[in-house]
Amino acid sequence: MEISVVLAMKEYEAWFIAAAESLRGQCGLAQDLVGDPNPEDIRGAKEWLSKRMPRNRRYAETTDQATLTGVFDMQAARRTDSFDKCYREIVRLLTVLGRSR
Repeated sequence: MEISVVLAMKEYEAWFIAAAESLRGQCGLAQDLVGDPNPEDIRGAKEWLSKRMPRNRRYAETTDQATLTGVFDMQAARRTDSFDKCYREIVRLLTVLGRSR
């Protein structure tokens, strides 16, 4: 049995910031949303997302994380080292699974 463990650097939400353009309009995020050039350097990625929502709306991990995970552009998020590692590990595990059939 193959397993792999990959963690986001600092915060999972940094992956959303890396793919910010693909999240425009989702969960109240701005229609002109642009990601930060160094998303993994941000401390407070949840706050970064909240600042790009309407004043009466804040990023809520329990409700927004699943929605944004379902729609963010994985290829864009690969510009972060940690998501690129996650992506490569998923591909590796799927390859191993395919060989074992």
